[in-house]
Amino acid sequence: MKTIVIDGNVIETSDVTTILKLAKDNNIDISTLCFLPDCIDIGNCGVCKVEIQGREQLVTACNTLVEDGMVIDTKSERVAEAVKGRLSELLDKHEFKCGTCPRKENCEFLKLVIKHKARATTPFMPKDKTEYLDVRSKSIIIDRTKCVLCGRCEATCESKTGTASIKIVRDGDLVRVSTTDDKCFDDTNCLLCGQCVAVCPVAALSEKPHIDRVKEALEDPEKHVIVAMAPSVRTALGELFKMGYGVDVTGKIYTALKELGFNRIFDINFGADMTIMEEATELIQRINNNGPFPMFTSCCPGWVRQAENYYPELLSNLSSAKSPQQIFGAATKSYYPSISDIDPSKIFTVTIMPCTAKKYEADRPEMENDGLRNIDAVITTRELAKMVKDAKINFATLEDGECDLAMGEYTGAGTIFGATGGVMEAALRTAKDFVEKADLHDIEYEAVRGLNGIKEATVEIGGSEYNVAVINGSVNVFEFIKSGALDRKQYHFIEVMACPGGCVNGGGQPHVPVADRMDMDIRLVRASVLYNQDKNLPKRKSHENEALKRMYDSYYGTPGEGLAHKLLHVKYKK
Repeated sequence: MKTIVIDGNVIETSDVTTILKLAKDNNIDISTLCFLPDCIDIGNCGVCKVEIQGREQLVTACNTLVEDGMVIDTKSERVAEAVKGRLSELLDKHEFKCGTCPRKENCEFLKLVIKHKARATTPFMPKDKTEYLDVRSKSIIIDRTKCVLCGRCEATCESKTGTASIKIVRDGDLVRVSTTDDKCFDDTNCLLCGQCVAVCPVAALSEKPHIDRVKEALEDPEKHVIVAMAPSVRTALGELFKMGYGVDVTGKIYTALKELGFNRIFDINFGADMTIMEEATELIQRINNNGPFPMFTSCCPGWVRQAENYYPELLSNLSSAKSPQQIFGAATKSYYPSISDIDPSKIFTVTIMPCTAKKYEADRPEMENDGLRNIDAVITTRELAKMVKDAKINFATLEDGECDLAMGEYTGAGTIFGATGGVMEAALRTAKDFVEKADLHDIEYEAVRGLNGIKEATVEIGGSEYNVAVINGSVNVFEFIKSGALDRKQYHFIEVMACPGGCVNGGGQPHVPVADRMDMDIRLVRASVLYNQDKNLPKRKSHENEALKRMYDSYYGTPGEGLAHKLLHVKYKK
């Protein structure tokens, strides 16, 4: 046991831990800026300074291990001056215009500046912002006027994605955040997953906005504007309206979208059920034809980019079924016009996504049918919150509404797509029923749930056993393939999600302060909403979706064949 005194509090611990962690565990606040739990990014910002009795120099609490007998002061005048001085240095390089900043409500830097009463010595006021902006990507924007060089983006990209696509670089006397070789994100091996955006404490990194596209369409009387949200959006939007974590706001979102003026409110969960109809059918076809195995899911555009950029030899193994976003979009421009008597060219389809890579996916050249884009605009969870706030809608007090059922009905299987393992579980529920020609009641696949980076299971379908794997976090894909796993074992079906925890933790979701990240695992909290919906919905298998069955019976015909294959499938190439 070690005995440590922090601000007069006597604490005993046997753990090998840092001053910051020990203080946090004992409700003692130490200001931080660069620190992230589970991420190797410590000591860069110099904000978490503390004083240790007997030591001449102040130390950073995030990377200093506690020792027996330490007496630590986090609030001394010397510490206060050092922290205030460091924040003032950062302000000298930060455009301190908060009124129009998209992060004004949850900027971690602003909170520290206010708390420590810091002021810029020489305020940074760039005359021409264009030289500081990188807006070339379809997914992610860099605004270097806001960057405080904390290094979170670099550390997260390296530790969570394994691609090291964004770095803090030295260019002569200038230190700045940059892409690989200063190229457009889209032209590098970046996955566009937005994990860097999710951890940025300021507005230096953000999604490429599509709000103007949406507003222009809503104001055009010639446009019939459809909107649908992804499963994970309903798990997180409430956070941006101070409703707490893990609150299901599905009904409130439907109401808000109606008030924003959308003509039809559908749900991407319907698209998820569509994807399962196509993907499960494709899996059965591969089983009957003995391959090619393994079949990889293709729902995650970050994973698709990883395959294209790093493992092009695996592209033929990707399911050709479009992602829920794109398959839904294809249906809005084909099936929906047939039942609504609307000219397909008049339809404008908007999706609300927890993901920045979905913007890139929507704008891919191959994502159109008969000259019509599958998806016209993609807004993130954060962008939807902005639209609701700009419209002065009191979201927290809204009554629960309902979606339009033609393409809004969904099952529990479609819901769990947002959590790692959800696509796998949904596909297995349908594939097993299809193969065994039965309505099976044992539909829980616990082995593919949870946050382990690599999960494996053997499932029995039709009397035969099949090996499956679920990988979340693209760094784990590199580890899985580098280990030679694909050569050592015959896998039949593998789900991959680029973001750790799956879409609930996507790069377009609300920012979570470090203090809250240390208290909980946001991935589990958000995923619980989806599993609760799944458990309580009357139908939990995609092929039980009545609206979906009507669509196939009246329009597409047999899944995986004919018109369905033409419009709902796509092949990727290097």
